[in-house]
Amino acid sequence: MTVDFDKRKIAVLGLGKSGAALAKKLSELGATVLISDSQVPKRLEEYLAELKPLGVEIEVGGHSPRVLEADLIAVSPGVSVFHPMIQEALHKGIKVMGEVEIAWRLAPAPFVAVTGTNGKSTTVTLIDRMLGKRSILAGNIGNPLVAEVGCAPADGYVVAEISSFQLETVYDFAPHVAVLTNFTTDHLDRHKSMGEYYAAKARLFARMGPKDLAVFSADDPGAVQMSEQLRQGSLPEWIPEYPAPACPACPRIMTFSVRGEVESGSWLKDGWVYYRDQGLAERLFRWDFPGLPGSHNQSNALAAVAVARSLGVSAGECEEALRSHAPLHHRLQQVRELRGVIYVDDSKGTNPDAVVAAICAYDRPVVLIAGGKDKGVDVRGMMKTVSERVRHLLLIGEAAGRFAAEAAKAGVSNIHRCASLQDAVQLAAGLAQSGDAVVLSPACSSFDMFNSAEERGDLFVQYVNSLDGSEV
Repeated sequence: MTVDFDKRKIAVLGLGKSGAALAKKLSELGATVLISDSQVPKRLEEYLAELKPLGVEIEVGGHSPRVLEADLIAVSPGVSVFHPMIQEALHKGIKVMGEVEIAWRLAPAPFVAVTGTNGKSTTVTLIDRMLGKRSILAGNIGNPLVAEVGCAPADGYVVAEISSFQLETVYDFAPHVAVLTNFTTDHLDRHKSMGEYYAAKARLFARMGPKDLAVFSADDPGAVQMSEQLRQGSLPEWIPEYPAPACPACPRIMTFSVRGEVESGSWLKDGWVYYRDQGLAERLFRWDFPGLPGSHNQSNALAAVAVARSLGVSAGECEEALRSHAPLHHRLQQVRELRGVIYVDDSKGTNPDAVVAAICAYDRPVVLIAGGKDKGVDVRGMMKTVSERVRHLLLIGEAAGRFAAEAAKAGVSNIHRCASLQDAVQLAAGLAQSGDAVVLSPACSSFDMFNSAEERGDLFVQYVNSLDGSEV
């Protein structure tokens, strides 16, 4: 769905990776661009240098009233739709669009979009590999969508990881295929409630039609609920400025399950992967993929298989994509083995369910490093698993105190508070026994101590690789 941005006055709110990409693209399309960010210039030097040659107007250190003089406000995912400036703009009738909406309107190819609390990155990566030259991968997983969609083949697909933050500000966005991997507690530092978080996720499916495909986990209660609401035309309302269609047309629905057979979609049974569409079931291949450890990765793979087979990818191509997969950066990525202890970087395990999946992915005792910026989510279920499967729990960051208290209530006895990630790695090396796994899986965002989850993971790798074995 193309749209003309030429000669329009557009304010871009938020100067990060996405904000810079939006400013570039909109400027190329002939818009007059003002980019506004509340941060001080020192923290934005990389992006300021990048945008300087374009001649776009930039204000930093706060948002001036000039933002509200724009015909359209384009927002980065880091800026909430409930930001006071955005709320004032909506009240004045100024349209506010996120990067996903703009990218979709510019794309020459339909979208295959994946959302969910966990598993998004692995699922989109697998779908992209299965589709091969027919797809381009972008979105929350790496390069901003708006910078990449123009490279998509016209007869192919844009495969995109989409977060709830990005879904807050879509209007007409309608992917051809949409996937919900799961829905569990997260992001309560951004969303006011789980209901608001759920409603944001549901927007991925709100404008799909009968020729489109929606894919849901049959094992996850939140995903099952959303699939039923989609069938009944009763997805939850979002805020009034972003209304859902009055009578949404239901897309075709498939499901996937690691627990047993489904009516339409993919499933795992007795070590085999199956797929059924329009009543015809086929046994595809045996499950034997070391690069996808744990049942959560089986679920991600089944979601990808359902999507790829529905788009005409052969069973052999699906199998090859799964066989060649290695854990993504900072997602259950083994760093090294030292004296019988493996060290695993799962820095992007930023919520309790991701940590549970990480712990359960290994059939060996775990020494867990967790903690960081506290999102305020319920960790009681996570701590129950910790009490059953973790030999030592090492805690860092802002959340350490609350996590320690919840761990003690769950019966965890070996709890250690550490002043830094480096201290935690050194202590873990001393506590771990041959046959253990030392796993960094924080259940928290990184911003109390680090600039990003990537930086946290990179430092973990650095500290682990500096161990000389004397600590063990």
